[in-house]
Amino acid sequence: MSSMVLNSGAMGILSEFSSDYNKKIYGREIARKLKMNQKTASNTLNRLEKAHILKFSTEGKNKYYFLNKFNPQIKEIIKLVEIDRKLRFLEKYKKIQELFDKLEKKTEGVLIVFGSYANFSANDKSDLDIFVLGKISDVGDLEEIYKIKINVVKSSKEKFDKNDNFVKEIIKNHIILKGVEDFVKLIW
Repeated sequence: MSSMVLNSGAMGILSEFSSDYNKKIYGREIARKLKMNQKTASNTLNRLEKAHILKFSTEGKNKYYFLNKFNPQIKEIIKLVEIDRKLRFLEKYKKIQELFDKLEKKTEGVLIVFGSYANFSANDKSDLDIFVLGKISDVGDLEEIYKIKINVVKSSKEKFDKNDNFVKEIIKNHIILKGVEDFVKLIW
């Protein structure tokens, strides 16, 4: 697969599938959501389809795109998309990037940000919501240092149920700070 296939436009389109790996999305909806020119979106979708990353089905006159789960590299591509989302997240919240680094160090397992930070709508008064699959040490010291309320929700891989409503919300809107591979496996 050519690295040119996964340019920023392609990564933006593929990130639309990170909320649901089984999702089918109408091409025009992708262009509208990403504020892309329709022709640019169409060309990018066609390139992704030719590279066997996406497939499509036609319903009436509409083309609906979805991840090609028969592509042996698709999980690796999804991991790249999740890492790209993390990088965009860290760029947006660079003032508190050190906080995220310290949270990663305190965590054994998967560390996920959800809520307003994950959908890029946090403000100065927003709490930081994190979901941990595994263990995390006390974050009280970080709350003091960074003057931010941190809500920690803990679970384990054994108790993780992707049909649970709370977990569905996390899957729909998340940034994986640590444990991309484990999380992708769990929700695959």
